[in-house]
Amino acid sequence: MKKKEIIRMKQEYAISSETIMVVPNYDENGVLTSLLGKKNGVTNAGLSPLDLIDTNLRYRGSSMRGAMDGAQAILEKKNMNPLILDREQDIILFPCRSPFRPDCVWLSLRHVKNYKKAGTSHTQVELSNESTITIDVSKQTFDKKMQRAYELRYKMQAQTQQFEGKAMEAGTVYHLFKNVDRLNYEGGQSEEQEFAESL
Repeated sequence: MKKKEIIRMKQEYAISSETIMVVPNYDENGVLTSLLGKKNGVTNAGLSPLDLIDTNLRYRGSSMRGAMDGAQAILEKKNMNPLILDREQDIILFPCRSPFRPDCVWLSLRHVKNYKKAGTSHTQVELSNESTITIDVSKQTFDKKMQRAYELRYKMQAQTQQFEGKAMEAGTVYHLFKNVDRLNYEGGQSEEQEFAESL
């Protein structure tokens, strides 16, 4: 990934809910770029898969490093985790190999319709628009990738419901203030507590 360089977001770089896959592709100069598979066809983005995904995450206020750390914390697994690109749009991408390998294909979980064994070490994946891609990982390995992606989606949804549910509950009212000659905020009593103490 490029460091200390802000890549301007372009339309051809955008990963949306219609994005099905990100496939590595070398241009005529031998530079690693990406093919973006969408419902309406395949387009070329002039960034490597890692830079492309990182750019999309930064556009949403995150980064590749942040998404990787977040997935690792949720799944408690260190390597080759799926990433939440956009929680509200349910865009979860998962790498079919190590994400740092130049031949790593990324698939969008919501667009994987079916998959089957294609030889001893390949898997044919059927996608939501009836397209297919054959990747050079075994079906057993692909099973694990899918399971981990579903686990991330489930755990994230469960955490979101837990936190958002509590946020909407009625809570205690408190009032904080900071005296001029002090460093910390004080107070914290609710109106009900103040009334009770005044009796």
